[in-house]
Amino acid sequence: ILLLNRSDCTGWSGEPENRAMRITVATCNRADYSKLAPVLLALRDDPAFELSIVVMGSHLIDDYGNTFRFIEKDGLEIDSMLHTLVRGETEGAMVESMGLAMIKLPDVLNRLQPDLVVVHGDRFDAMSVAISAAVMNVRVVHLEGGEVSGTIDDVIRHSITKLSHYHICCNKAARQRIESMCEDANRVLVAGCPAYDQLLKVDPSQYQPAYDRFLPGHVGTRNYIVCVYHPVTTSIAESVEHYAELLDALLEFGVLTVILYPNVDAGSKELVRLIRMRQLETNPLFHCYKHVPFSDFVYLMANAGLMIGNSSAGIRESNVFGTPVINLGTRQQGRQCGANVSQLEQWKGKEPILELMRRQFGKSFPCDFLYGDGHAVERIIAFLSRIDKNSTVQKSFNFDRNQIRSRSKLGSGSFPLAKQWHSERLALAVDLGGSFLRVALVDDRGAIVNVIKTPMLKDAEARLNAIISHCKELINSHGHLIAGVGVSTGGRVNSETGEVMFATAVLDGWGGMQLKQRLQHALGLPCCVENDGNCAALAELHFGSQHPEMAFLHFGTGIGGGIIQDSCLLNGANYSSGEFGHMVVNFDGPECMCGSSGCVEAYAGGWALDKLAREAAANASSGDVTGSGTTGDDPISPAKGSSLVKASLAGDQFAAKHVEAAVRAVESCVVSIYNAYDPQVVVLGGPLAPLYHERVSQRLAAGNSTARGISLELTSMVEMSLKGAATLVLHSVDSD
Repeated sequence: ILLLNRSDCTGWSGEPENRAMRITVATCNRADYSKLAPVLLALRDDPAFELSIVVMGSHLIDDYGNTFRFIEKDGLEIDSMLHTLVRGETEGAMVESMGLAMIKLPDVLNRLQPDLVVVHGDRFDAMSVAISAAVMNVRVVHLEGGEVSGTIDDVIRHSITKLSHYHICCNKAARQRIESMCEDANRVLVAGCPAYDQLLKVDPSQYQPAYDRFLPGHVGTRNYIVCVYHPVTTSIAESVEHYAELLDALLEFGVLTVILYPNVDAGSKELVRLIRMRQLETNPLFHCYKHVPFSDFVYLMANAGLMIGNSSAGIRESNVFGTPVINLGTRQQGRQCGANVSQLEQWKGKEPILELMRRQFGKSFPCDFLYGDGHAVERIIAFLSRIDKNSTVQKSFNFDRNQIRSRSKLGSGSFPLAKQWHSERLALAVDLGGSFLRVALVDDRGAIVNVIKTPMLKDAEARLNAIISHCKELINSHGHLIAGVGVSTGGRVNSETGEVMFATAVLDGWGGMQLKQRLQHALGLPCCVENDGNCAALAELHFGSQHPEMAFLHFGTGIGGGIIQDSCLLNGANYSSGEFGHMVVNFDGPECMCGSSGCVEAYAGGWALDKLAREAAANASSGDVTGSGTTGDDPISPAKGSSLVKASLAGDQFAAKHVEAAVRAVESCVVSIYNAYDPQVVVLGGPLAPLYHERVSQRLAAGNSTARGISLELTSMVEMSLKGAATLVLHSVDSD
């Protein structure tokens, strides 16, 4: 009897309940096998699982290296070989290949009766497997979903996510995207990339066997190029033109080059034709291969002077070895990458490529571990073992955003990347505070390596020149480790363009400054610019409490802040989100430096307390209350606010009145945030935060029932603006 479908609840009648879980893993090409191999070997050796392997797609095509042989060479038994690839390398051939696979897969799945089918990535072959299994009521496990890139791959990857019952992804950003697609957070695992389990065991100095096979007679490292370029299926004609320019640039550069043939996507035949038109297969400076086993490829990549093309290997794996990479075009657009990657998205002719090659070739970059820590397989095996093979196959979706946010706090198998995946990369962090200008080197765990501090300059151009000078001083000492420049500045900032849209009087002449553009031009490094309050919130997110949902208030010279939702910073439509210091609490209140009256900052900011301290000093009954180590040379230091507090504690009525007004203003601000946004927690930080935390907490506890629901915390972090500026470079979500 041919069984056409499966029960959606229980196993087959008469089967023992404690039998091994049957897992079928489909592999379609050389790229997905490099990620699946460590998992396959672990499943084979674990008695809790019964593994079957289905090989299909380009694995079985001679033009692509007959790569199924490498699966057999690894000691893995192939259960089924399905010839599913319709030749032609066109968009239509890709669709026909999917259809052919779906004709053949039902027989295989009916025979194997798997409890789980595992698919990887974003290939059209994998989608045909996911469709077939999902329709036949077989649970689908998707590896490395939730990522972003160019071409049709994004559409396919996210479609597989919707067809899948369980998700195993590489990083926190991928998990957030999967959950945003209404997938159950309890079925999402952040494991890291399985390939890293092999990569991190590689000793690059043991390259000779790989050289013997693929670079015969070659001697030395960092003196050759690896080129891997695939067609961009959404713009085939343009990708063919770009590949021609790349090959011409390689010919002119005149360095020994290993070229891997493109994958099976539409347009690949045209790319291969370009190689043959230039007779590169017989050129002694070029070694062209249909396939290089991953075990050899890693040594070629690790010791190359440059990797160029548009392969994900240049983004995801090369950073483990610090190999310089030039990523061309949009095929990997949106993927998080290390400091070793230079991007060239649009160009005309070979000259822009050559210029970048001259700049990158032979460099060494710090090693990054952006996609894994070497323990992905053990997490994956543990995750799979927890799946109940007798549970319902029916998927459920979380359409309620509050439910998604609540369940995501369970963090199934996730772990904080900033705590576990560490690199030697540094960020140049710039902080433009009210009193000082500081430039520092900060690592990806928030440690400040070096800092240069100077008094704030009044002239805008002089201020910018000082930033550039200090950055160059630090670049001279640590340049090879620096990933980019992050700037924390007062005022409203367009975080996309890096323009200071509006600045307060403290930063005179700063409004309209094209800060990102000018720093990038002067320093030759990527640059990000953000409001100082938002930077402080990012510092708390990445290096502090790591609350995924919070409102953060920073009390310094002024009062700023930021809103964190789903572990992301909310900038607002006009980049004004989080300007809590300019919430008006009294229409008839004191004038604020922003031009309004009655703002929270005009009551409780450092400059406001300093102004009041001076008034108290002039009051004959209060005596001199400014003797707390401050001088008139620093007219807006938040430290002076403490002198007003001391005076109030000593019984000075003037000081006590204004400290109480400041506390009430902050309380009003916190309650308004709570009523408008309802964050999980409100976190206070900055030099004056201890003054307000205890008193506002007491007032909230004694207040009305709404106020008593507020969770108010005091951060333990210091140097938040500098650390937050560093996160702009080191912890960008997708750049993630």
